[in-house]
Amino acid sequence: VIARLVDDSLFHEVLPTVGREMVTGLARISGLWMGIIANRQGIVDEPGVGKRPGGALYREGIAKIALFSRTCNDDGIPIIWLQDIAGFDIGVEAERQGLLAYGSNLIYTNSTNTVPMATVLLRKASGAGYYAMAGLPYDPVLQLSTPVTRLSVMEGRTLAIGTYNAKLDDEFNIITDDPEERRSIEEGMAAVEARIETDMDPMASARQMDTDEVVLVSELRERLVAWAEMSYQ
Repeated sequence: VIARLVDDSLFHEVLPTVGREMVTGLARISGLWMGIIANRQGIVDEPGVGKRPGGALYREGIAKIALFSRTCNDDGIPIIWLQDIAGFDIGVEAERQGLLAYGSNLIYTNSTNTVPMATVLLRKASGAGYYAMAGLPYDPVLQLSTPVTRLSVMEGRTLAIGTYNAKLDDEFNIITDDPEERRSIEEGMAAVEARIETDMDPMASARQMDTDEVVLVSELRERLVAWAEMSYQ
């Protein structure tokens, strides 16, 4: 995706060996330098940690993109955020590593940046990760979605589990033996999930002004060229 958005497909990656679920680097768009921060999908092999799924924010990646964001701001380089994120890492180990403090540092950084920032929601934009990566509430100059973008504070299945958590076991299976109660819970969970899935539609997001514009992926570069030129003016 980055290769298709930048001039001559040239991308100079920064800090490639740490926080490998995140990609940071510099490239030119319309001849103008831009900082680019993106999520990496798939199973990522993090040195000293092991394998873990991409598309989430972990301690090393958060520290890396916060540092890169501050550096771009100090050097007056506009930043493009390419989101495909499910949220922050969670659990006892994440809390032990101080993930909340790292996340707060990232949010503070993006809240105080003065360079222009643009956010592109390529596919998934969920949870606190959406906000931390310069989501619309943090006032980027421009936020673009694609026809396959799914924007939500919490995904439908997750919210359904949270709503009926007292009725579920540790594997999120319904624990009642009463057929009527089971049917009622199943219907309730399905209704919650369906409502959220409808709200996640990019056209619904645009109607609610939760995103600035829905554009085809093939149209992203021309939008970013115009934005880059305006940013440097």
